[in-house]
Amino acid sequence: MYVLSAEQVQAAKRFIFENARLLERQLFEYFFGHGTREASMKALMAYQNPDGGFGNGIEPDLLCPDSTAIGAETAMYVMDILDFYDPKVLRPLVNWIMEHQNQAGHIAHPPIGIYEYPCQPWWTNPDADRVLSLAGLLRKFGVVNDVFYSKTRTYFQELDMPIMDNYYCYPYFVYLKYCSDNEDDRVKFASMVKQTGALLDQHADHFPLFSRAWYHANDCVSNETVVLEARKFVAAMQEDGGLDGPYPELKHWRPIFTLDGLIQLKRLGLL
Repeated sequence: MYVLSAEQVQAAKRFIFENARLLERQLFEYFFGHGTREASMKALMAYQNPDGGFGNGIEPDLLCPDSTAIGAETAMYVMDILDFYDPKVLRPLVNWIMEHQNQAGHIAHPPIGIYEYPCQPWWTNPDADRVLSLAGLLRKFGVVNDVFYSKTRTYFQELDMPIMDNYYCYPYFVYLKYCSDNEDDRVKFASMVKQTGALLDQHADHFPLFSRAWYHANDCVSNETVVLEARKFVAAMQEDGGLDGPYPELKHWRPIFTLDGLIQLKRLGLL
């Protein structure tokens, strides 16, 4: 079942190439043109620092060059959708994560140099829960490091289970999906899955199943739900080929949200 016409894909291509960064253009070419995973990875590596971490605006609301946990998560998102874990990129990134995890189990934020560069104000706040999504992705990638996972587990156990009315509680979901190791974890994860419908309703303008935050939930809901949400996503695309996203004041996100959704449509067989 296809929910997007060839004409809409072409309009999206024009929109992305007119408005997106090289990374997004290379990803579009890989999924919808004649690009390669290697070309996408080369564009990704432009954001990687000598210390192995990622910064330099890979999170477009945080332009500080310093490596951050959100930078690491964003880089791993790209590797995950490409299903391509180049050790030249991943190994130094894993080393950065392990070296920067503190005794409390998370990674300190904000970075020292944040105030010297443009950023949105929310990135000056702590970002401790990010370690949960990093742990989930690393476990999914097959990375083994008992010390890292043990520290993350200690941090996780101190948290209250979030309510799914918070769109940005997804690191907790990702952690439970890939790092559950006991019955309590599995019960918590089942509870979050059961609340997915409420998340989709409350945050309809974010198109969660077609975002880089909640695409991990796609295989946890029914096919009917996926198709319904896909149609909502497509209906929100504008004549210029871009998604009518939730942050109209942050125009740099439109091509990113558009591409994220298109990639999930492709990966789910809806394109």
